[in-house]
Amino acid sequence: MHDKQPWKVIATERVLHSPYLSIRREQVQLPNGEIIPDYHIIENRGWVGVVPVTEDGCLLLNLQYKHGIGMEVLEFPAGGIDPHEDDPRQTALRELMEETGYSVEAGKLDFLAHMLANPTGAETRIWWYIAYDVRKTGEPKPDPAEVIENRLVTPLELLHLIHTGQFAVQGQIAAAYMALERLGYLKANFE
Repeated sequence: MHDKQPWKVIATERVLHSPYLSIRREQVQLPNGEIIPDYHIIENRGWVGVVPVTEDGCLLLNLQYKHGIGMEVLEFPAGGIDPHEDDPRQTALRELMEETGYSVEAGKLDFLAHMLANPTGAETRIWWYIAYDVRKTGEPKPDPAEVIENRLVTPLELLHLIHTGQFAVQGQIAAAYMALERLGYLKANFE
């Protein structure tokens, strides 16, 4: 990595703040002296995703309408970190139960990856976990704006969904490949 100088923030103004979205506008000076008067950044606490794996090796997905794109998408359970959640693992456990009614025993939720979403215009950090041997232990309690249909797929079916564009959210695809590697379905050689 190169040791580049960070941009100098000259002024900051909050242009939107709601429970769902916060945006700030900064006036910044680049290392070459150029001034950008209105650089916008999305602020949030980040979000957490969980790759749930059942005892028989299936992966649990959500089919859910996403209004930003105006269509249904397949993805793993995921959601924003609530203000009272100090550990992303809490969010993973909550989102798994809320969106699927499934839970995982203590010690079977492992860290998978830390990712950045759109670092050009957002502060969003993402924590991914893999949950082994998940079981249906309750009923989903999605947010009022969420209508979720759960689906179980095999690892081969998940790869087919990715390669046919049916599982198409970019960070979710990265988590899927990392989980499939962790589960032994894909081999990585870093030598």
